[in-house]
Amino acid sequence: MRRRILLLVLGTTTFGLLLFGAIIVTAIWSNTAAANRDRADLLAQRVANSVENQFEKDGEFGEQQWVEVRDQNIAVAEAFSASVTVTVPSDTSPDGIRDFSINPFEGEAWVSEVVTIPGSSRTSDPVAWVQAAVSVDAKRAQVAGQALLILAIGLVTLAVTMTVAWFYTRRLMRPFDRFRSWIASVATGDRRRLGERYGVPEIDMVAEVLDVGITRFDEMIEREREAAAHAGHQLKSPLTAISLRLEEVVATDNLEVAHEEGARALDQVERLSRVVDEVMDTMRGQRSSAPVDFAVGSLVDEQVAEWSDAFAAQGRTLRIVERADVVVHAERGAQAQVLAALLENALVHGAGPTVVRVRRVSGFASVEVADQGPGVPVGLEDSVFERGVSSSGSSGLGLTVARTLLAADGGRIELLSARPAVFAVLLPSVEEGPPAAAAPSVPPAGQAEVATAASSAASASSGNTQRR
Repeated sequence: MRRRILLLVLGTTTFGLLLFGAIIVTAIWSNTAAANRDRADLLAQRVANSVENQFEKDGEFGEQQWVEVRDQNIAVAEAFSASVTVTVPSDTSPDGIRDFSINPFEGEAWVSEVVTIPGSSRTSDPVAWVQAAVSVDAKRAQVAGQALLILAIGLVTLAVTMTVAWFYTRRLMRPFDRFRSWIASVATGDRRRLGERYGVPEIDMVAEVLDVGITRFDEMIEREREAAAHAGHQLKSPLTAISLRLEEVVATDNLEVAHEEGARALDQVERLSRVVDEVMDTMRGQRSSAPVDFAVGSLVDEQVAEWSDAFAAQGRTLRIVERADVVVHAERGAQAQVLAALLENALVHGAGPTVVRVRRVSGFASVEVADQGPGVPVGLEDSVFERGVSSSGSSGLGLTVARTLLAADGGRIELLSARPAVFAVLLPSVEEGPPAAAAPSVPPAGQAEVATAASSAASASSGNTQRR
């Protein structure tokens, strides 16, 4: 860009200087021509006066008189680069006239008007004619010298202009170079210079637009990453269930059992398709289906039945120890994902028997999941629901996604006990209507009951995997 600016300045300045020089030289030549015509007229009149004085003094004009006229005017003629011709009648010349010349030359000339010197009052015939001519070639050399001077001044002006332009473009290009390096750093993922400005309004406007665009692009990429992580986490549960069903089909020789397990696998495939739609709609900020009234107990029955085989495969039990008939108004598919996330959490990170309890608590349906594993590590109790928090190297998305899905239906999730872990899902019930205040925590007495039920159902089996 600097090179283009310098070439533009060079071309523009050169054209301006040439145009200006041509105008100046033309004006000089025109003024020179007019001035030299005036000089020729002036010199002719001057010589004519001298010749007329000689006629009046001597009554004739010969060599002697011509010498005096020449001596009087030769300095002026040479200064003007001019020649003067005096013509007088002569009886001795074949053509009847005689010419006397001062500083004669050959070539183009500016010629004056002929000045006629009249005779005495007794005769009307003129006694002499005077004409002057200024040399064009001599004046052309003078104008050429002036043109060379103008050219030299133009070259100096051009040099000064290009020097100033070089320093100015160098200063001007510094912000562009910084801006270019910033764009290159952005392409490598460096965002440290976002918000930097360069002191050039046009560049700053572009930088501001790019800052906004890059920020939005980063946010979009982050949302896409979160969507991918969310989708992967939510799809693990139905895929695990399908895998278990297919393992049963492969392991059995009983056609009826294979048929039954295959039918269950198809049901899981349909559920998997619904989960995919729900996950994508959630990531787009939409709801895959409208909230409906449904019994929490029936949803818990479905999830427990679906996950019982997975627990049994690890030598563990999953059962419902209390089941209240509570109806809530929520999106059934989303709340099924929430309960599946808690059961999967208990399966992967817990140990021993896992119990589920459905209760009514102050106008809310409470679904509590408890196991006999090591529970939540010390120090993570307050951040267990935050994104990315995990004690086992997993994604740390399950509880975060569950909290998001619950909040969409006016519910919440709570950690009732850290060790052993007891999680409670709270949804406003339909019968009593959601209270104006926030969802209440499960009372301490309820926590004790859940812990007691979980403890009584414990078996000798235990796990050593810590919970997220």
